[in-house]
Amino acid sequence: MVVTKIQAKVETRKVTRVAAYIRVSSDSDDQLHSFSVQYRYYRELFESSPDEVLSEIYADEGITGTCTEKRAEFNRMMNDARRHRFDRIIVKSLTRFARNTKDCLEATRELRQLGISVCFEENGIDTDHVSGEMLITLLGMAAQNESVSISNNLRWGIRKRMEDGTYINSSAAFGYDYIDGKLIMNERDSEIVRRIFADFLAGKGVQTIAEELTAETGERWYHSTVSYILTNERYIGDRLLHKYCTTEMLPFRKVRNKGEQPKYYVRNTHEPIIDEETFRKVQRLIESRRPPEREHHEYAFSKIIVCGNCGHSFRRIVSSGKAYWTCHEHNKSVTLCPVRQIPEMGMCSAFVRLFNKLKSYSGTLLKPAAKQIEMLIMKKQHGNSELITARRDMVDAHDQLVQIHRLRESGLLPDEIFNERKKEIQSRLLRLKEKAVSVADTDELSDRLSKLYDLIDLLEDTPYLMNFDESIFHLAVEKIIALSENEMLFRVGGGLEFREKIER
Repeated sequence: MVVTKIQAKVETRKVTRVAAYIRVSSDSDDQLHSFSVQYRYYRELFESSPDEVLSEIYADEGITGTCTEKRAEFNRMMNDARRHRFDRIIVKSLTRFARNTKDCLEATRELRQLGISVCFEENGIDTDHVSGEMLITLLGMAAQNESVSISNNLRWGIRKRMEDGTYINSSAAFGYDYIDGKLIMNERDSEIVRRIFADFLAGKGVQTIAEELTAETGERWYHSTVSYILTNERYIGDRLLHKYCTTEMLPFRKVRNKGEQPKYYVRNTHEPIIDEETFRKVQRLIESRRPPEREHHEYAFSKIIVCGNCGHSFRRIVSSGKAYWTCHEHNKSVTLCPVRQIPEMGMCSAFVRLFNKLKSYSGTLLKPAAKQIEMLIMKKQHGNSELITARRDMVDAHDQLVQIHRLRESGLLPDEIFNERKKEIQSRLLRLKEKAVSVADTDELSDRLSKLYDLIDLLEDTPYLMNFDESIFHLAVEKIIALSENEMLFRVGGGLEFREKIER
């Protein structure tokens, strides 16, 4: 009898890439401290783990959890999940993830489809388990009700103060400073406000006023800023409250109040810069200069086509019942630009041909291009010491904010020095955040990759086109360059460019 020993197969331990998500909803001392603590907690949690490695920390500050649209880091995390940059997400609690049940469920379901689990530490929920979604729904509904209740209470309190005339808006209009809760006239800026009103009554347009102020002050002025000043009731010492209101249901959004809710006009709340007679004259003049409303039509190729010869945009014209697109300069004179008008139907047909070609060759052309961009990103991020340093410095800056808050509360730091130091640290934080974004994978390269994958998904999900589809066109094409009246250059998602002939 011969016995042969067969060695046991040694399994290679799979390392799980974990992403951590942090959200701090206010800039209070406790919350600032919480941000730093959470940041360090997650970095230290995985330092000694043999099975898990921290892939990235995504941190949103000062943003409500009731809506995901404005959470840049949350959205970056979801985009990275779609690119399979990690296998698992860990977050302190469900309320840190989202207070909107709909957004929470949509995100967790999408993540599960991508093969990515979410662990909510405080709630004891792990979407790897079957019961996870039911628990998320129940807890999410509770968190949502809490958020709605809090929001309604806050709104009631604000409206009550508006009715009483005691509500104080924390932002000061140009020409004023907020000092001890009161609007105090700023001598330098108030003179500029008076000049704007005088110039407008003298016949100057808002654009001319803006250009003159830019040249004289060295600061960039826009016509919209001038228009805002000319129509702002604060300059006659009054306040119109509740110009904007918050929607009643989740996700909460701030929208212009067009009469859906009451407004409150409060007179003589502060010192005026402009007398009421001057202000009324300006309003009448603005109304008289306002042009009559015209119907505006947007066409499929509007604002997308530029001339490859002179760089100017194209406009649509109709001749003998047929639509054409022509260069603005060529339309003025053939000597300015030789590129002749292009039939709209020819452009539509060119896009249909290009789309079908891309769909046929997506696997051999677009997907390899996406892999190359992915490799470039990975190479760029590997051992990115700049990003690590920037993140560490952000935590240190937050700690400094906490410290100066505590020193002021204890009476060891005067308000003047506190405000100066706070401004310095906040400015440094902003620079660090910008640096972190510039060296992280949210740069132009990553954006190109995301758009290219979107294009690949579109091609896979859409059947071959028989006719021009405007909605598909806008999803696929970023820009069209008219090389001549017979050839177009289509720039599609991801920045790739393809030539296509115009058939006449």
